[in-house]
Amino acid sequence: MENRNNNTGMLIGLILMTVLAAVFGYLYYQERGITNKQEMDLEARVTELAASEIKLDSISKQLDARILEVQGLGGDIEELQKMKASLEQDRIALRKGNASMGKKVKEYEAFLTKKDEEIALLREENQQLISQNETLVQTNTELETTKKAVSDSLTGVISKNAELESKVTMAAALRARNVKVYAISSKGKVREGEEVKAKRVDKVRVDFILEKNPLTLTDNKTVYMRIIDPAGATIADNATGSGEFDYNGGKQGYTISQDVVYGNNNQDVSILYDRATPFSKGKYTVQLYAEGFAIGEGSFSVK
Repeated sequence: MENRNNNTGMLIGLILMTVLAAVFGYLYYQERGITNKQEMDLEARVTELAASEIKLDSISKQLDARILEVQGLGGDIEELQKMKASLEQDRIALRKGNASMGKKVKEYEAFLTKKDEEIALLREENQQLISQNETLVQTNTELETTKKAVSDSLTGVISKNAELESKVTMAAALRARNVKVYAISSKGKVREGEEVKAKRVDKVRVDFILEKNPLTLTDNKTVYMRIIDPAGATIADNATGSGEFDYNGGKQGYTISQDVVYGNNNQDVSILYDRATPFSKGKYTVQLYAEGFAIGEGSFSVK
């Protein structure tokens, strides 16, 4: 009887141990599953943070490059600098694990795309200015002489911006080409050229071509004509339209003026001066001015 009781006790003990082993096994594997999920979540978070850090670092370098380029092109870098400061704050927050950068990265990338379009326009504008300046230097040797003459006449210290503005103004000056002077008698007889010899000259007609200039505005221009007599005086008569115009910081008298609608197309212009009294003997000089510049010259003589 005693042996039977012992066997029964051992059987019960084995059953209890088996049940406990099953319970502990279930709890172990349940706990192990939770730990694996936590590890996977942590790994995914670390991967996300690392990817965001790489993207933000790349965007930061791109912002630096664009700031340098815009500075070189003479553009405004204030917006770029603000965006760079914002990005640095986001990088600090990211490293502390306090932020998710998915949306922010897209915003930065969209900003870079927009800025690239603006920079492309700025490059194009700068290239156009460079091309205009190169064309100006290559095709207008006479302009270089004028630039030097004006530069030599300036006194004091002149800033680079003021000097550039002066040069551009001269580049846009009108030029009269193929200036021809015709001496007309009271009978309508016309003689041309510097060697003209006429016993009587009552009218003077000056023909010329206003040269095309891409830097000159297409608008109304006033051309002033001075006829200088053999004694060096300017012929002037208020009754025939004479007056004064601004030239080299002072006033200059002129014989007659004429308004011209400048078409920037190498247009022909003709100015006729009808003097109330005949011209006396000697050589006369005809000078043309427009917008503060001397643009052409001719002459004629009277016996």
